[in-house]
Amino acid sequence: MIRRRVIPALLLALAVAGSACGGAEGDVLVFAAASAGDVVRDLAPEAVSLSVAASSTLARQIRQGAPADVFVSADARWADWLEAEGVEVIDRKTVARGRLVWVEPAGTPSRPTVAEAVGAAERVALGDPGHVPAGAYARDALTDLDLWESVEARVIPQADVRAALVAVETGAADAAVVYASDARVSDRVVVTADLPAARPVAYVALLLSPRGRAVFGALSPEADAWAERGFLAP
Repeated sequence: MIRRRVIPALLLALAVAGSACGGAEGDVLVFAAASAGDVVRDLAPEAVSLSVAASSTLARQIRQGAPADVFVSADARWADWLEAEGVEVIDRKTVARGRLVWVEPAGTPSRPTVAEAVGAAERVALGDPGHVPAGAYARDALTDLDLWESVEARVIPQADVRAALVAVETGAADAAVVYASDARVSDRVVVTADLPAARPVAYVALLLSPRGRAVFGALSPEADAWAERGFLAP
């Protein structure tokens, strides 16, 4: 029977300094962007221990020695950073693309323009634009639309894109920029505007250990699970 254990990223971070980081003996250890965790769970063909968090958080843990076998990043730049830092990468591929959307509480009508959506929100939840891919994509997109200066002071930084979604669900924020795939998982928010990305939202998988080869192979761009969960083909 397939066994999937989800490990909080904080516990992995605390364990990096030790010799026993991760899941049960024999499990393949997969680090995945918070927005990609559901697809990894769908596609993993064998026992895995899965840690989901912001790509930046996971990349830094890998750089510090966390023994991940596979890494799925929501931004190619964090995959590039790991390679530049000297982390050995056996194989690499782009597995999907994402789409940015502006979400508000369920029942909110669609906004005619992104500018109107921005103007209606006093508190905007974003993955921390300083390092979380979803937040960086959102900042770049809003900058491209000449809207970032009007939004920046109202931003509530979040640890990852799913936390930004929860902020709207719980009323902690009036709106958030998330991926379309994340908006699909909640019936407490509604997409009120599409946000054209200023650069491609690319999901990149890295094979870091031979133990992860089967999982890496299963994360195919052709897998139906990507489209079913709202991702786009690369």
